[in-house]
Amino acid sequence: MSHTFYNDRPITTVAEDAFGFCPYAEALTRLALEGDAPCTIGIFGPAGCGKTSLLHLIAAALEEQEAAAARPVVNLWFDAAQYTEPGGTRRALLRQALARLKSLDLPPEDTQRLADWEISLTYDADFDTFAGFGVLVQWVKDYVSARQERLVIFLDGLDACPPQRAVEALEVTQQFLGAPGSLCFVAADYDRLNASLAAHYDETPAAVSGSASAASPHLQRMVQVAFALPPLSTAHIDAFLAHLAPDLPAPVRDVLAVGLPPTPRRIKQALNSLRLRQRLTQPTANVPQGPHPLLLAKAVVLQERWPELWTTLVQHPDLLQELEVHLCNAQATQDGTPLPGAKSLPLPMARYAADPLLARVLASAEPITASFAHLAPHELRACLGLAPSARDPDRQVWDDLLSGNVARLRAAVEVARQHQPAYSRALVRLMHRQYSAPIAQRLSAGLALAHLGDPRDFTATVTIQAGEFLCGAERRPCTLPAFRIGRYLVTQAQYARFLQAHPDIPVPYVDEDWARVYNWDPETRTYPAGRSNQPVVLVTWDEAAAYCAWVGGRLPTQEEWERAARGSDGRSYPWGETFTPAHANTRESGVGGPTPVGVFVEGESPSGALDMAGNVWEWTASDHDQNTKVLRGGAWNFPAESARTFVSEYSRPYNRSHAISFRVVFPIT
Repeated sequence: MSHTFYNDRPITTVAEDAFGFCPYAEALTRLALEGDAPCTIGIFGPAGCGKTSLLHLIAAALEEQEAAAARPVVNLWFDAAQYTEPGGTRRALLRQALARLKSLDLPPEDTQRLADWEISLTYDADFDTFAGFGVLVQWVKDYVSARQERLVIFLDGLDACPPQRAVEALEVTQQFLGAPGSLCFVAADYDRLNASLAAHYDETPAAVSGSASAASPHLQRMVQVAFALPPLSTAHIDAFLAHLAPDLPAPVRDVLAVGLPPTPRRIKQALNSLRLRQRLTQPTANVPQGPHPLLLAKAVVLQERWPELWTTLVQHPDLLQELEVHLCNAQATQDGTPLPGAKSLPLPMARYAADPLLARVLASAEPITASFAHLAPHELRACLGLAPSARDPDRQVWDDLLSGNVARLRAAVEVARQHQPAYSRALVRLMHRQYSAPIAQRLSAGLALAHLGDPRDFTATVTIQAGEFLCGAERRPCTLPAFRIGRYLVTQAQYARFLQAHPDIPVPYVDEDWARVYNWDPETRTYPAGRSNQPVVLVTWDEAAAYCAWVGGRLPTQEEWERAARGSDGRSYPWGETFTPAHANTRESGVGGPTPVGVFVEGESPSGALDMAGNVWEWTASDHDQNTKVLRGGAWNFPAESARTFVSEYSRPYNRSHAISFRVVFPIT
């Protein structure tokens, strides 16, 4: 691929037109010549959109008209941005006019007169303050009219001028338009020029940007025809890229054409940025293969089109991997298994999560090497043109483990494996509320522990003393003997040991699309990767009861479950009377799936049991009728009302659901 760089020179000939501007130039030229004159035509558009190039094409079209009509055209090209001294705009434009007239075949007396005017322009310090200026302008107009020449002024560079000088340049050009058939083409940013005129003449600012009805009265008076230069279409950008950089592969051109701001200047800047990245990442003896060209192109588009997003990515490059996975429905891990809860984690860059243009840019991931999600951290930073990370690795690993970001968490887990006990212990302390942390960080900690190995004791129980408690919605007195109940729901890892001891019992599996991410592998009899500390789901009532018997316990009755969940005072939720989303994994939490057990520690019951509101429904030993069993506790896909301690749900015992699990009750010994 070439490493050519491009300057900002406008096109000047029809042969160079890769923007599709020629039809505009021809139409505007024809309109100018056939309409009433004098006339000022405004060509409006943002900086860098190609206004100067269009002016050149119009000048070329006028020269063709001149040859066909045998009528001389006096073109004056004036770049207002080149003149900064006081009064410089007037003098510069007059010098341009005199120099152009001198190039014509003039009689001796006119030649001498032009020379005298030039001396006055050069040496007369008071030229701008007396009638000499107006006299000279009138002489130019009369001279052009007498020779039946057409005077055409091209006024450019207003976007680069201070407001006062832009207004002065526009006013000066208007003084030349008294000659019959005279024309003026003004190229400017409409909003900028409109605001400059409104401020200069102390007018009320236009209420509607770019609207003709909201234009400054002076702008309406000065400009008779307003043409808004359309932004380049995707097809025109592609054609321009093919013309300017024919070595670019078609997929690279496609990404640039779709994503770049549709102005020639920005496109050239982006190409230069791409060329620079190519040089910085070209293969070397130590790095035999550079990033895929398509990835470099995407990085350039991100920087040019979404500067605020780019600022974020510079600080956290791995967020780009999450964004790509989210927008393109790609897999986040090399083994094809997304991290548990990945889709339910709050997206750090939610404002970009529904951007269709960004999705189109990132979706071009063929071949797989053109996907950011499959890059190692150092490859990703190189692709974005960033230096290796200089952050403290321990601090970074910890931040990434708690980030809730799939890509960052995945990379941090790989580093933390080398120091597994230290990180695992710290994460457990956070889960046990020894550190203050929001629920999003606890959830991220739970996901990390699933990969590192969760050292929490999931066989722990809490003891419920014998006695009376308030039961049901009506809070009726009820008495129970003492018992012990699991502090946690039964996890996938615990259930795996049960299945290993009972090869005749089928694994949790449902042949439906909704169950795909929860299904165990029937051949290896293993649970989905990264879900070791999540509650086991897709188990029938009989299978749950068999597990309980295997560990020396049983399923709780619904009264036992309720007593463990609400204490003795009849509270509606394990923590009190008012629902709090951060205390339970219900529909309101927005998680969208089961979470590792014990994440919602603020929702702990009075007895110390966890996840007794939300996360998953729980099988009980109680019958609703002869065909169904009672469920308690609510679930991640049910509203908060269902998670109240006295609410029941019912299910047939053979049902396998991604929202039903269980816990074990043990006798007091």
